[in-house]
Amino acid sequence: MSNAQSAQRADLEEPTANRERLTVVQTTRQEPLHQCVRNAVTAYLNNMADHSVEGLHRMVMDEVERPLIETVLESTDNNQSLAARILGISRSTLRKKLAAYAAAEPPSGA
Repeated sequence: MSNAQSAQRADLEEPTANRERLTVVQTTRQEPLHQCVRNAVTAYLNNMADHSVEGLHRMVMDEVERPLIETVLESTDNNQSLAARILGISRSTLRKKLAAYAAAEPPSGA
């Protein structure tokens, strides 16, 4: 493995709450989203090498869902009904997810 590959792998993960996170390596290419996901997961699995990997699906979903929802909300000026329609989920499901995100954040000032 080259030094560049080693450095790239080191940049792919950032520890948080006893769990590793997937990150996307910046490229100058205009890759479709599915290829970015494939590259990130491949790099993650290669980096984990001999370590046990469990719950990968949930980890990827957790990494993707929140920024997806936040970006759609921003693009609709926080119109939850429109955002829910764009996302293909009910408004009540969107509100439950937003409440869960808010509950997972540390209290301000802590």
